Amino acid sequence: MSLRLATPTLRSTARLMARQQPMGLVKIHSSVPSQINAVTTPPADRMHGSYHWDLERGASLALVPIIGAQLALGASPVTDTLLGVVLPLHLHIDYFNPRKAPVLGKVMTAALYASTAATLVGCYQFNTNDIGLTEFLARAWTA
Repeated sequence: MSLRLATPTLRSTARLMARQQPMGLVKIHSSVPSQINAVTTPPADRMHGSYHWDLERGASLALVPIIGAQLALGASPVTDTLLGVVLPLHLHIDYFNPRKAPVLGKVMTAALYASTAATLVGCYQFNTNDIGLTEFLARAWTA
């Protein structure tokens, strides 16, 4: 008889506990919006990073026939010019996150663009006023 009396009490307690939410899931509503930790996120851009990816992959694919043509045909002004343009573009990778360090990010981006421009000018000068990149690599390989 005592088991019959205890059973309805256990059932009602189990139902009550099943209806309640755990403390981690309880939502606390406030009519006053909080301005303490207000964070604004930039608008989402689907194309962010895709242009960089396309430029990097395109430069990587373009290097294969340029280097193959240099190995097959030897030194020529056309392949030297193409290598002098495509190789610095392939090496131009900007992975510095400007969100983490806004000032340093701008400085690093400016330094990256300046070094890429200097490399392009150096390749142009080396190809026009000296022996060229292909001949330089051939001489360095046999030395």
